[in-house]
Amino acid sequence: MRRAWSWSAASLLALALAAPAWGATVLERTIRIEIRPDGTVSERESLRVRLDTDRDLASWSPYPVYLDENRTLESLSASVTRPDGRAETVARRAMDTHEVTGSGELHSSLELRTVTFPPAPPGSVLALDYEVRERPWFPAGLVALGSSSPVESLRVEVTGGGPGWRSQIAGVAGSLPGLSVQDTPGGVTITGSHLPRISPPELAPEQASSGAFLLYAWGDARDWAGVGHWYDRLVADVPLTAERVKARARELTAGLAGRREKLEAVLAFVRRQVRYVAVEVGIGGYRPGAPADVLGRGWGDCKDKAFLLVDLLRAAGIDAWPVLVRLDEGGRVERGFPSPLQFNHVIAAVSPDGLGLPPDAPVADGLLFLDATQRNGGLVWLNPGVQGQEGLVVRGGRGELVSLPVHPATESRRLTVDLTVDAAGKATGDARLELTGEAGDSFLSQTGASRPDEVDREAREWLAGYLPTSAIGETKWTTSEIGVPSVVLTAKVRLEIPPETPVTAGSFPMSLAQRTWMPAPGLLDERTLPVVTAPFSNRATWRVTLPQAPCPPAPGQDVAVDNPVGSFRQTFALEGGKLVLERSAELRSRWIEPETFAALKEVSLAEYRAVKRRLRLACPGS
Repeated sequence: MRRAWSWSAASLLALALAAPAWGATVLERTIRIEIRPDGTVSERESLRVRLDTDRDLASWSPYPVYLDENRTLESLSASVTRPDGRAETVARRAMDTHEVTGSGELHSSLELRTVTFPPAPPGSVLALDYEVRERPWFPAGLVALGSSSPVESLRVEVTGGGPGWRSQIAGVAGSLPGLSVQDTPGGVTITGSHLPRISPPELAPEQASSGAFLLYAWGDARDWAGVGHWYDRLVADVPLTAERVKARARELTAGLAGRREKLEAVLAFVRRQVRYVAVEVGIGGYRPGAPADVLGRGWGDCKDKAFLLVDLLRAAGIDAWPVLVRLDEGGRVERGFPSPLQFNHVIAAVSPDGLGLPPDAPVADGLLFLDATQRNGGLVWLNPGVQGQEGLVVRGGRGELVSLPVHPATESRRLTVDLTVDAAGKATGDARLELTGEAGDSFLSQTGASRPDEVDREAREWLAGYLPTSAIGETKWTTSEIGVPSVVLTAKVRLEIPPETPVTAGSFPMSLAQRTWMPAPGLLDERTLPVVTAPFSNRATWRVTLPQAPCPPAPGQDVAVDNPVGSFRQTFALEGGKLVLERSAELRSRWIEPETFAALKEVSLAEYRAVKRRLRLACPGS
């Protein structure tokens, strides 16, 4: 599931746009932020960027300045100075305004004022100065301090914080070399020189692209309970329990006696009958529409759908609460710095008591978490972009930060291949691939309104990813939208087995089972950043019938590694005249810190070595 940031596009987009673009050298970057007594914030930024190659201009032009209904442009000027000293001011006609809408958004107040610089050769210097005035909905902000370009000089000043002022330098790398931080009354000054280019490795956290960033806030909401209180006040005037909502709740639960049946009926309605569409203007980026209005029009964004779900459940006699969360497979919330700017999504929570849920249901801290924007799945599946994240449960006028659970068993791929090899070395048989969780949901979403030939093409692409050397015959598929979303793909397959290692030589060319799932062991060498990836529980089983009775597998080829981070197992056996190879791998964490790399590498090496090693048979004389 991929959504636009429907909680607060402003907060995360500000982080992305605060960092310089790719390429070139930032000679000077100065940001001065003044928090004023009237609650407004003035932000002045000055940039000087030297183009080092012919490609750099395209990386910096057009340059975006983020605006919205609550964030207005006070001044803007730009110029380019060429190597011969000739300067050219960027004309107003080269400064355009664009409305920004994401997937599923009908309208947004988010705008970009872009500056298009004229053509300039390497050695030229781009200059940009602007001031933005903002009236923040919550007294907090952030500034990315590093970038993918080297920075010769950086200065960030924040003043005027007053009562409740607090700041923190955060970042998954711990610190950015070359930074100096000086606290001032109600503010902070950060300077830096010769800051290195940030180039995060594969599977690095999203925040790693900035190296480090400044989080700052002021006012009364100093802890997560206070953030929840702020949000509770913000939504206090949203009208709830309207007669239209009560009537629909009665209709949805009519004749249903059990709490679970009522919960499933209401959840299915909000997920499948209320479309995801966002119209975010001003405070509407944070505050939901009235549930009765969302119900009447039949569409809304994540917070609209979450509040409608909560309101319908309460009308049906089931307590429910909104939960602010970060929907992001590559990032996470900084627990030590309470602020709603770290969230971009809203879900719901109910008590799991009496629901008869299985152990892998998304339950934590005595709460069952439900995402109303998921179209498929039931009570037992939560999108992996939310699994393992921090959620702020808002109830009783306060907020409580809880860690959402991770359940790799719901995110799985199960491959089963039955082959018969003839004397010429050709293998034919059947393949079955079951995709559950996000993969199953993705297949359902992509093929729900597709023609049969388009679904067939999608099925073939999935199978080819696991059977790269095969010819795939007619495909069939069955899907399930309930429980954990899933799809089962089946097909007749034909594989060409290389003849250079015959069975009589004591080994079997199982190169057809080369799929690996764990992060590569080499990614962990000398690494200081966490590994961020999706948890999973995958298994592949190959059953092969040979043209003559096979020798049994040689001993010592079974593998079993299991630790808190994950597991890998391999068995190679002779069963009923068939050679059976089974490999399974499970990754149990989405955010793996360097101190647990040894455990991850143990599992990863076990898998990679098993896949690389040729399987041996205990034939006489071999």
